Amino acid sequence: MAFFSERNTFRFIVAALIIGTLYRLYPVFSGPAQLAQFFMTEDGYLMLTIARNMAIGLGMSVSEGTIPSNGVQPLATFLFAIPYYLTGGDKETSLIGVHLIATAISVAGIFSVRALAQMVLKQLDPSPVWPWFVATLWFVGPLLVLHSMNGLETGLYTLMVTLTLVLFGKLLCKGVQAGFADRMVLGAACGVTFLARNDGAFLVAGIFLVWMLHELFVRRDGFLAVVGRLFPPGAISLVVASPWLIFNYINFGSIVPISGTAQALSGGFAKNATALPAKLFEFSFPMLPVPTWPENTVWFTAVATVLVLALLLVFLMNTLRQPGVDRHVISAYALFVLALSSYYGFYFGAGWFLGRYLAPSAPFLSLAMTYCVLLFVRQSFGKYGVAIQHVMAFSGLIISLGVLVWMMTPGARDQGHFQIVDWVEQNIDDTTWIGAVQSGTLGYWHDRTINLDGKVNPEALAETLAKGNVYDYVLASKVTYLVDWWGMVTWMQPDRAGSQEFVAAFEVLVEDKALNLGVLKRR
Repeated sequence: MAFFSERNTFRFIVAALIIGTLYRLYPVFSGPAQLAQFFMTEDGYLMLTIARNMAIGLGMSVSEGTIPSNGVQPLATFLFAIPYYLTGGDKETSLIGVHLIATAISVAGIFSVRALAQMVLKQLDPSPVWPWFVATLWFVGPLLVLHSMNGLETGLYTLMVTLTLVLFGKLLCKGVQAGFADRMVLGAACGVTFLARNDGAFLVAGIFLVWMLHELFVRRDGFLAVVGRLFPPGAISLVVASPWLIFNYINFGSIVPISGTAQALSGGFAKNATALPAKLFEFSFPMLPVPTWPENTVWFTAVATVLVLALLLVFLMNTLRQPGVDRHVISAYALFVLALSSYYGFYFGAGWFLGRYLAPSAPFLSLAMTYCVLLFVRQSFGKYGVAIQHVMAFSGLIISLGVLVWMMTPGARDQGHFQIVDWVEQNIDDTTWIGAVQSGTLGYWHDRTINLDGKVNPEALAETLAKGNVYDYVLASKVTYLVDWWGMVTWMQPDRAGSQEFVAAFEVLVEDKALNLGVLKRR
């Protein structure tokens, strides 16, 4: 057991961090196919299309600059526009820059997650190894690697969530010595967090609620004094967020991006609730991604629910009784995780994205798991407890790295949409207009692609809201081909409401279930 010591655990943590960094850079050195597919998601390409159009002077738009769009989160889109600006819009070379930016954001996240974990764990175990372990587990957790490198805002959002909570903790630590500048920095960070992703409003609300209660009942200041102290940082957070809100409202009639409205259409009360325990389990134990098949089974849902609730109960009962400011930081984070889980589990749609939506809860949940394991081992194994803690740390990181290696095997990271891109490149010229429900990957590589699910196309979204489909929109458009997964051919079923004219106007050109490809052509 002498091998399992703090020194060796530190060494292994450093090795894991290096491996995690190199893993994120793997597509950069592996050729065009991996660069385009290994991490980049369908929705990631929607964001990158808009980022590229911004960089080449077409503004926030899609479809060769012909359709204005706000179907993204602004901060990440602006950052990802940088490599396109530097390369003159080169689609392939710019992906290198996107990967480098995402990697740099993830590396920065290591330090913000570590700082947050240190606030909480120092009273349980002063060893610096455990905050680094929590940060490393987040950094090399297989699903979290994918979420932080997906061409979207997830990594940046997690960084801003944890950084803002660290700033909140530091401000409370200063007590009466915290000055106006400290409060304004926190307010600005809250605004930037909102720009990273607009449901950051849940975090901002949680922080200001806990902050107000702290001022009223811990510092025992008067209500007017508290309002006067919190109003300026609240105002600056709105000032930072306001350009995006104003832009959305003036140009699109709502402060919510059209992507949020489009994805909410698949919602319904508690529609994603059964999948919620599995996702929270995965982020409590980042080294253990759950296969698809047990996620919605009764037995796994029950086990995951009991285990996650038990961890959170033990964690919160212990940390919220600790002296110091960390309990207030944990309270704000807990409120944020509760809000995310409730909103996306019981109200919102797009259940297939539930893991991505909840990814910012991973530092909180993995911190809770680590806290509970350290507490249990310390109380149960006496003098062997320290060695067992390090054994478990080694095991968790080895499992994470093992899954990452598995994900590099051929076919394990098939992006799922490049058969569509390949067919278009082989059969359709660049001047022809194409329509697609899933237009992210295709729309990035073929400029004249029109989005039909409304995530980045306000016209298609308006048609869907008004009529429940986009058949008339497609008929009136300049689309010659419809290219998507095999399900596209079901649009030709004559019993589909309102599709008679559509069926008369199009014909099935390709129906390939094995390749998951469907192509319709205007007659």
